[in-house]
Amino acid sequence: MNKTLLLICAFSLNAFTIPNSIIAIVNDDLVTFDQISVDIKSNHTKVQKLVLVNQQIDLILQLQKIKQLNITPKENAINSMLGNIASNNNLNLMQLQSLPKFDEVIDHVKQSLSLEGLRQFIVENLDIKLTEVEIIKQLIKTPNHSNKLTQQIKIAQIAVNSIDQVDSLLRSKDSLIKDFLIDLSEKINKGDSFSTLAKLYSQDASYKNGGKSDWLNLLKLPEIFKQNLKNLSVGDLSQPFKIGQVWRIVKIIDKRSVDNYLIELKTKLIRQKENIYFNDWIKKLRKEAYIEIFDNKL
Repeated sequence: MNKTLLLICAFSLNAFTIPNSIIAIVNDDLVTFDQISVDIKSNHTKVQKLVLVNQQIDLILQLQKIKQLNITPKENAINSMLGNIASNNNLNLMQLQSLPKFDEVIDHVKQSLSLEGLRQFIVENLDIKLTEVEIIKQLIKTPNHSNKLTQQIKIAQIAVNSIDQVDSLLRSKDSLIKDFLIDLSEKINKGDSFSTLAKLYSQDASYKNGGKSDWLNLLKLPEIFKQNLKNLSVGDLSQPFKIGQVWRIVKIIDKRSVDNYLIELKTKLIRQKENIYFNDWIKKLRKEAYIEIFDNKL
């Protein structure tokens, strides 16, 4: 809509104190009294009401940018958030969907996920570095934090759950797979690339990455896993072992001990810096936008 027309509409409604009266214009969008009225308390001053108006303006600017960038939440993220909402209210998903205002819930979920998607898009290329001084300053504030270390490992695996039995009908599948993995182990110990063999033979999704994992919490691994890895050092290869229907050999890529509190603290500090950057970005959006506030209506 033309901005002049928006202004004419706004001023024509100026004399009326109706709930949906226009109290601001943000580019080609309007802010109405209805949009902030739910947050207004009877004792709110004009300044406090203006804060709510500016919050709504910031929201609209972000939604405009989301539309411009075509940021849309994924279906699995929407379903996951709906599941959490249902669980937090002692409902199942079907009961939540049957509520009269479920459409409003969906809209809120999509908006929340889209806003977070926008934030991630804006901060994703930041290279935030934390100084030792910043970290120590935060640690001083919590001198009694737990220093318990978590043991983590990074592994590579070749996992097999099926094998061609045409030439060995008299032998069990388990026996064939175990011998096959023993043969692969011998090749690896003689210098063949674990990564190459994993890409060729592993039937686990990790084959694309040469069988490599991210860092794993040692205590949370299945008991059979822990038993077969407990005496291995970095670079060692396990004997073939079976979990469920899957046989595997595992190589220890790396080990480390981590202070979970320190990791959480660093994550928090990085998030704070990202928030500062994102808020500055919103301020820049405001400077570039056409914004008109009719504070006489508050």
